Amino acid sequence: MNDPNDLKPILSHALPGIISYEHIGDGVKQANAEGSLVLSRHSSSLSEKYDDECDKDAILETELFLKRIEAKAYTHKSWTDMRRTLVYARTEVRFYNEIVPLLLASNNDMLRRQIPKCHHATYDLSGLIEEDSPTTDASQPSPLPENEEQKAALLEAKGGHMLLESLSPSHGYYQDSPITRQQSLACLKAVAELHASAWGDKALLKQINDRLSSAGGSYHLQFRNPKELQNMVASWNTFRENFLGLNEKTKILEKESVVRLGQRVYDMAEYVSKELTPKWDDEYATLVHGDYKGMNVFLPSNIDDDKLPIMIDFSCAGIGYGISDVGMHICHANLAADLENGGEEELLEGYLTALEEAVSRRKGESWKYPRDVAMRHYQLACIDYLRFILGRFWRSATPESFEKKKTSKNTTLINRNVDAAMAFIEKVDKYLEVFEQEIKA
Repeated sequence: MNDPNDLKPILSHALPGIISYEHIGDGVKQANAEGSLVLSRHSSSLSEKYDDECDKDAILETELFLKRIEAKAYTHKSWTDMRRTLVYARTEVRFYNEIVPLLLASNNDMLRRQIPKCHHATYDLSGLIEEDSPTTDASQPSPLPENEEQKAALLEAKGGHMLLESLSPSHGYYQDSPITRQQSLACLKAVAELHASAWGDKALLKQINDRLSSAGGSYHLQFRNPKELQNMVASWNTFRENFLGLNEKTKILEKESVVRLGQRVYDMAEYVSKELTPKWDDEYATLVHGDYKGMNVFLPSNIDDDKLPIMIDFSCAGIGYGISDVGMHICHANLAADLENGGEEELLEGYLTALEEAVSRRKGESWKYPRDVAMRHYQLACIDYLRFILGRFWRSATPESFEKKKTSKNTTLINRNVDAAMAFIEKVDKYLEVFEQEIKA
């Protein structure tokens, strides 16, 4: 019987001459997946990875990154949340296996250099989620038996994995958050290439819709646990009480419209989500990353070489407005001070210009994204992101929790930095008024 903990069968997809391997470091454990760097020793004579000048009988070492999702590790979650974790795995495997080849079919060298090479990706969710079950079907009844032994048997070996090229510091890349405005602009130019790669391609967008998700995004309302929305008003009231009077920045919490922010976000949630969810054949619909935080981009360590930022974690990819990625990225990875005095506008314009150039290059003719349309999409994206943060995280947020998380790079800045949170609240307060007036009109 094969040892389920033996990684050689997986590693052999990249290195047919695999001899042995060892894990490097402590690995990465996140809410929906685990990852580890693996140093593999392999025979060059059997590997597709040897230099023509090297000794073909030599033993070489190659570093790879293995991302794994094991269903049995998530039984502590409600079925709604566990299902979301599992469809994330399905989405990312399908992205690498089915969508990336289509994106790169037109010899898009720029995008090719900004998506990691995937050596092998697979999943098995049989008995848990049907192959044709929509990603967004959060109402799917739980298939898990009450009997613990039966549940364990059903979950055994279920999940998925992706074997990817390593982007560790030894390969000239790094991750960080927060990042500078220039670093953020580089990230936004990278995602503009992703958005442009599917722009206007109806056949491709239909496949993305059917095989990934009709509503891309980790925080899309269709994905979320209904309790987040149900408890929104109480969550806001608690958050406001916890931060009121903390410093000069928190005076925004005294503003009358901000006092009612929880109710206002609740009242607008369905409308905003609907307006931010295009059909696959809508004019501005495209492929979105769906979780475009700073830590999901590897930046080149040396700005003088020809490396480009590389995007990772496509588990939430699907159909959407590309500028939703922009809205999340800016507030997740940029300090409030960097967005002042035109900083935010510089990032938005930098993204839009890069998108227009990439789409025009792809179409072979000039294309423009009307700024009024783009700004509307951006405002909707910011409101929607606040809805997610308020429902998911701010119900238990305190100044102490912010302090504890202040160096947690995977945590959005608006959940660990008071200045960032207050600046975002002030911005969304204004954006909400725009759409509240729109509904009244």
